[in-house]
Amino acid sequence: MRSPLIILYVSVVFSLSLSAQNPRMKSAEGMALGISAPEQIENFMYVVPGVGSSARDLLEQQSLKPYLMPVRKTGFRGNDLAYAAASCLEYYVNLGRNYKINLSPDFITLNLPGNGKNSSAKEVLGLLAEQGTVNAAIVPYDAGELTGAVFSTPKYDVVNYLHIFTSLTRDRQRVFEAKKALMKGNPVLVEIATDGSLQNQVGTRYLKSVPSGSTMNSLLVVGYDENEEAFELMSTWGSAWGNNGYVFMKYDDFGKLAVNGYVLLPEEKYP
Repeated sequence: MRSPLIILYVSVVFSLSLSAQNPRMKSAEGMALGISAPEQIENFMYVVPGVGSSARDLLEQQSLKPYLMPVRKTGFRGNDLAYAAASCLEYYVNLGRNYKINLSPDFITLNLPGNGKNSSAKEVLGLLAEQGTVNAAIVPYDAGELTGAVFSTPKYDVVNYLHIFTSLTRDRQRVFEAKKALMKGNPVLVEIATDGSLQNQVGTRYLKSVPSGSTMNSLLVVGYDENEEAFELMSTWGSAWGNNGYVFMKYDDFGKLAVNGYVLLPEEKYP
């Protein structure tokens, strides 16, 4: 049996970690969406209590998989960007919860022009900040329309988001920024530019050679392994893709193919 003192200590540390970061989160709320200045990224990057580390030296390994919900498959009406964004927010919402919830990616797309078919990351993440999303029990996966129930249900949103690298960032710097975010306990939503064959990675643990191109796909970077020099990515294409929905991508390939990287700034507390 755990000592009551130990439980109390853990609870106090968790609370202090949140309250210490709250002033920074509040100031990020008043800034333009998509914080991209390096010094501001460093200042606002969330250190997830019990998961992340603020140490200067990179950890040898980091994996957020144990804290994530199962890989889902993008519905016929949905898009992978909204599904990846919903999974990313889900991670923060479910931290410390005994009863996990699924968030609706389709609420996001149905609130965007053209049902989100050609929406940018700026539009999707902006909607998460300004409006949020709802429990998937209210707007189920691949829903075709919104019902009146969305007006009386809690919304799950973000304070802001960080744009940690772009297509202009050097390859090695993209790798470094992604590792730094993961070390602090944050999944990274990335846009990968390939020739369109990325979705064909079936039954493989490691990414097979994929040429760069103009087809954009959104995935979550959920871990890294310095010994393997690789990131672990989570897809929105179901468990048949890769290895149960995940695949390892070498740092060199990531630096060449990942053109945008985003980290969410969560609320201090969720409903």
